[in-house]
Amino acid sequence: RPDSAFFSLFFPATRALSVLSVDMRAMDNKKAHNTSSYKNTSLIVRRNKEFILIIRFDRPFNNQQDNVQIEFMIGNSPDENRGTYITVFIGKEKRDGRWNGRVIGTQGNGVTVGITPGASCIIGRFRTFVTVITDLGKQRTPRNPDTDFYVLFNPWDPADLVYVSRDTDRQEYVLNDVGIIYNGEFNNISSRSWNYGQFEEGVLDACLLVLDAGKVPLLYRGNAIELIRQGSALMNSQDDNGVLVGNWSSDYSIGTAPTAWTGSPEILLKYAKDGGLPVCFAQCWVFAGVLNTFLRCLGIPARVVTNFASAHDNTGNLKTDIILDENGGVSRSRTRDSIWNYHSWNEVYMRRPDLPEKYSGWQVVDSTPQETSDGLYRCGPTSVNAIKDGELSYPFDARFVFAELNSDVIYYQSDKYGNTKIIQVDTTYVGKLLVTKRVNSNAYDDITSTYKYPEGKLHLVQKHLGMDGHTCPIPFPVILQPSSWRVRFVWMIPNFKTPKFFEVLTYRIFYVYTTISISICSQIAPGGTLQYTDTITPQSPGKKVLMACLDCATVRQVTNQLEIFVQ
Repeated sequence: RPDSAFFSLFFPATRALSVLSVDMRAMDNKKAHNTSSYKNTSLIVRRNKEFILIIRFDRPFNNQQDNVQIEFMIGNSPDENRGTYITVFIGKEKRDGRWNGRVIGTQGNGVTVGITPGASCIIGRFRTFVTVITDLGKQRTPRNPDTDFYVLFNPWDPADLVYVSRDTDRQEYVLNDVGIIYNGEFNNISSRSWNYGQFEEGVLDACLLVLDAGKVPLLYRGNAIELIRQGSALMNSQDDNGVLVGNWSSDYSIGTAPTAWTGSPEILLKYAKDGGLPVCFAQCWVFAGVLNTFLRCLGIPARVVTNFASAHDNTGNLKTDIILDENGGVSRSRTRDSIWNYHSWNEVYMRRPDLPEKYSGWQVVDSTPQETSDGLYRCGPTSVNAIKDGELSYPFDARFVFAELNSDVIYYQSDKYGNTKIIQVDTTYVGKLLVTKRVNSNAYDDITSTYKYPEGKLHLVQKHLGMDGHTCPIPFPVILQPSSWRVRFVWMIPNFKTPKFFEVLTYRIFYVYTTISISICSQIAPGGTLQYTDTITPQSPGKKVLMACLDCATVRQVTNQLEIFVQ
């Protein structure tokens, strides 16, 4: 009939497209993104690297006629301007967006799509929706947790701030899930193995919960510098109900002694299970171990560093002041500064676009609550190279870190009237040795020279002073000698409208799982032994470390470990 022919001109036989399924290709993508080790069934990818997904429709996809957009959302109020709502168009309509997308190929009713998250996109768990757009409106797929996926930092990508060029370093500082933390004294170094366990089941979600519990804005979660700084505060409970409660007393009756922990997963999973309730208890190496897990889990290269004879400068004067009473003992009421046998913190490897290029690389970040920084108990990130050069004005907390390893120890004698006088200055006691685990080895690396110049060495200090929009470099040699403050007067004329007399003060730089509890056992006689037998079932193949820790109120720091290979 003529009417039928007429209608066929305006109503083509091609029916509207409907989405039947979305396959995130988790196993294939994880292998390509170096995330296969995560014990998580969801897809986990890294920024600025393409991953593929397959969309199956109820009919073949027509690239010239069909209009489809893939939507990625994170957070409770997705907003395109804030980077929490991302759309990628495939089909006839093409738009540039924060993420890139392309059709790789079609087969039958399936379309293989490549998606590349932005190099600075937010890290976290995203939700995926596919929307078919027609003249009659939009049809969006329902919420499906199976299409959720995680985006992490990408130390394999030069565009990411946390890029690391050497694969051996990535294997150690991102993918190694077991490490060694050093303690003791500089002339008697001890060590203990630590299970970072960043790939264990539930740990990734626990790390993201830490950010949520700390109310870290999503906007900050794409900025490695800001996220690291926030993470430093969130590891301690001092002011924001963070992960761990510090305790330097000998009473651990309402929690677990710091020496009893053997790794991070148990702590993070307990924190998550308890709904963000801080876990008791921790000291510096526990804070550092858990922060290391948090950082590596999110894709940030990190390591634990131990500083032997570490000063705590409470007053911010770059000195460690020890006041002795009239009997020669330390006056606890008047001495605010202190020196620890050792102190552990973290380093992260990253580019610092907010600093001169030479101050990229390793950055100090410390989560042990010592002093506040911008109102919170945190420290860093601050450039190790800047610390070495004595550049203490750059963010963040450079003065505090410098004092931990470079301050003079000044002893004051007080009399019965409260008057004090300097009786001794020790210029070499603080920061005697800094160590970290060596790459692909259980030995330690002495990294003291990355923080400090050797005492007495000729070192060229170069400063750049700007005036009237011009910069004038002023190089001059400085002989490093203990306790010497030297004032150099420099007359400078080049490029300035008016000559100016400058006084330059140069600071000296000093030389430079499963927890098994045994509740009942017989007493151990002097020289005797205790034997305990249990059965453990490995869950994954490869090199593993079996750690044992004997801990009670009388005996602390009794640990040992055994390397095993699981086939």
